[in-house]
Amino acid sequence: DDDGDGIPDYLEVDSDKDGIPDYLEDTDGDGVPDYLDDDVDGDGVPNDQDDDDDGDGIPDHLDVDTDGDGVPDYLDDDIDGDGIPNNVDDDDDGDGDDGDD
Repeated sequence: DDDGDGIPDYLEVDSDKDGIPDYLEDTDGDGVPDYLDDDVDGDGVPNDQDDDDDGDGIPDHLDVDTDGDGVPDYLDDDIDGDGIPNNVDDDDDGDGDDGDD
C-alpha cells in the first residue's frame, strides 16, 4: 500500500495517487509500462536486484514513507499518520494488527 490509504496496491488503479493509472505509468520513459518493465527506473539494474527502485539515490529501506507526509519512516515519529506517536501506537503500520508491529 504505497500511498498509505489502506487499499493494497494490487487493487488500486493508481497506487501512488499521482493521477497516472498504474497500467499507463512509465517511470523511466522507455515506452514500457512499469508493471511490465524489468527495470522501472532505467538504471540498468533489474527491479528484483535494485536497492533504489525510484532512482532518487536513496536506498529503498531508507526511502519508505508509509503515511506519505514527506518524512521517511526511519525519521517519522508517527509512521502511519494517525496522530498517535509510534512509541505509544499499538498499530504503527496501520494494518489493524498490532502483533506484527
